[in-house]
Amino acid sequence: MKGMKNPMRHLLLTSLLLTGVWCEKDAVFVYSRLGGGILLPCTNLVSPDCSLISWTFYSGRQISYTQIVIGGRISANSDKSTRMSVTSDCSLRLHDLSSDDAGSYVCQKHENTITNVYLSLLAVTALSKITDLQPGGNLILSCILFTYYDAGSCKSYSNVFSLNWATEDGTVLPKESRYELIGNNCCNITLVTKLRREDNNRKWRCQVNTTEESRTVFQDFTSAFLFHNPSTAQNPILSSAMDCPVQLPISRIVLCVALPVLVIIVGFFTWRGDHKRPKTSAAGFELQEFS
Repeated sequence: MKGMKNPMRHLLLTSLLLTGVWCEKDAVFVYSRLGGGILLPCTNLVSPDCSLISWTFYSGRQISYTQIVIGGRISANSDKSTRMSVTSDCSLRLHDLSSDDAGSYVCQKHENTITNVYLSLLAVTALSKITDLQPGGNLILSCILFTYYDAGSCKSYSNVFSLNWATEDGTVLPKESRYELIGNNCCNITLVTKLRREDNNRKWRCQVNTTEESRTVFQDFTSAFLFHNPSTAQNPILSSAMDCPVQLPISRIVLCVALPVLVIIVGFFTWRGDHKRPKTSAAGFELQEFS
């Protein structure tokens, strides 16, 4: 049985990939972010009778093939059941997306394939320590596209998309010595940046570029300097506080100096008076004894 199981998996995977490659009119590539939402369309329906529609899901990462919608109704056995709904046109809506949701979704009618939907998800991870987020430190950001086949795995059939790092407005980062790309491919791209003072609270954007007419999907990261020490010129409040003693009026300076001196003098005479009293009392006591 074990020997038959693997060939069946390979056969299933091959059939799914061939369907995605050769039946381009029925193939739809969609992209979203981790934690976001997405609509998986079931196209080319003559009459949207959802009671005849089923959805199946294939995960290349887990090598699993499951039926998530049967007869227009969500399967209770699916781990996506609480995050999934079927629309009036039989499309599938998913929210709170996780990396396990990346994969191939097939819309079927009477077990005949109508649409193959390939979902890929974008994720940005900071690999730098918090103490590195300061001028002169290195900011390391990893951007991975969890593809419909496997996370960060770019096969020949996945040339419909690519990744790049950009500024907040979507402009690709210029070729400068402080920007270094590591492991650059269309599904996995890591940015290493030597931070400057002006990079505080700056947004760094990883975005997906596709060959199809679809909206750009991106994920931002803000480099906030938690240990940022601004210069004296940039902190007028601190500067004023340091210059305060020089700017005080003469009367206030005299008061500040005279008051502590007065306290010391009063304290000294009080201590001296208290010190003499015990001696006088003791001497009187002794005189009474001798008399």
